[in-house]
Amino acid sequence: MEILSVVRLLVVLLLIALMVIFISRRFAVPYTLGLVLVGLLISLFGHIEAFHLSPELVLFVFLPPLIFEGSWSISLRLLRENWVPILLLAVPGLLLELALIALPLHFFARMSWSVALLLAAILSPTDPVAVLGLFRQLRVNERLSILIEGESLFNDGVAGALYQVFLAIVLLVAQGQQVSLGAAVLRGIGVFILQAGGGILVGALCGLVVSRCVKQVNDHLIEMTMTIVTAYGVYLLADALHMSGILAVIVASLIMSNYCTEQGMSEETRLVVDDFWSMIAFLANALLFLLVGAQLNPLGLLAIGQPMYLLLAASVVVIAVLVARYVMILLLPLPFAGELRKRLHAWRFILFWSGLRGALSLALALALPTNVPHRTALIFSTYIVVLFTLLVQGFSIRPVLRRIPGLL
Repeated sequence: MEILSVVRLLVVLLLIALMVIFISRRFAVPYTLGLVLVGLLISLFGHIEAFHLSPELVLFVFLPPLIFEGSWSISLRLLRENWVPILLLAVPGLLLELALIALPLHFFARMSWSVALLLAAILSPTDPVAVLGLFRQLRVNERLSILIEGESLFNDGVAGALYQVFLAIVLLVAQGQQVSLGAAVLRGIGVFILQAGGGILVGALCGLVVSRCVKQVNDHLIEMTMTIVTAYGVYLLADALHMSGILAVIVASLIMSNYCTEQGMSEETRLVVDDFWSMIAFLANALLFLLVGAQLNPLGLLAIGQPMYLLLAASVVVIAVLVARYVMILLLPLPFAGELRKRLHAWRFILFWSGLRGALSLALALALPTNVPHRTALIFSTYIVVLFTLLVQGFSIRPVLRRIPGLL
């Protein structure tokens, strides 16, 4: 696209985003729900402009700020106090969910195991932005909020690393290389450990170094710029080293946020940086949802591909995501005893119903290379799951919160 066309498109999208957030605030609805509705309308009834949302644009422009902001705003103290249930949700819970999503995709949607697991990894990250906005409005129990936010934070990183593992296996198979199940498992475990461990290490080192640098200055413009450089720089460094950029950004942001809160930043600077990253997250979410709407027309995809297969795959995926989430949450209280077990048991339905999918799942699906088998089905299914969870679960969660005792 020409520069003038890009600028014109950005202005139009930002105007639409402003109207969406204004209307959302008037009706006390999280803006992500408004964005997905407008994106759906654009995809069905209009086409803003011929625009190609490339994998590189999604991975290197939209992902880093979304991940950094999600980690920046979370409390490390609350994470430490609730780390056991969060860890269970984000690692074994996610792996269980991954298997339960992949099984029906393999047997009912006729996808190979590698492609089914790749789609399951794409759909594993939860996006609680809409839910947490309502939680703050209704003053929901703080511990429940941190469980949902902490799960989302860490399953983003785990799912991102698994996405890279399964994508590598899918591309090897697509190139005609024979990969046995045992070899695929061993290769996957090795790549996952390398990417996840390396990403954590890179993020920790960069976070500590930048935090010490922030301590030496007291200028909100410089400190804000340092956070931007960190968000993108850490991601690019980890990617260049073939490690998990998502985990690297999460760890760096967590270290910076909590170190700077305690030692590095003044209260005034912290407020300015918080507001800045809230704005950046809103812009990234808005542009991603609206650009997806501008480019992705579900009816157009049905016309191009095999409509019955796409609809079957999407239906199987929606049901599989809901069932997998329900089973995982049903098992969560079992390892605990006493008061925590009672709380988790009482919170089961809201933990299940708050498992919305959003921007990260869309970003990972759109970042798939063009030679991935069933790519159209993967993108279409992801879009339908995001629409379903945000519209059906997102719009119904307020009455659900009001009806369940002990949440407020």
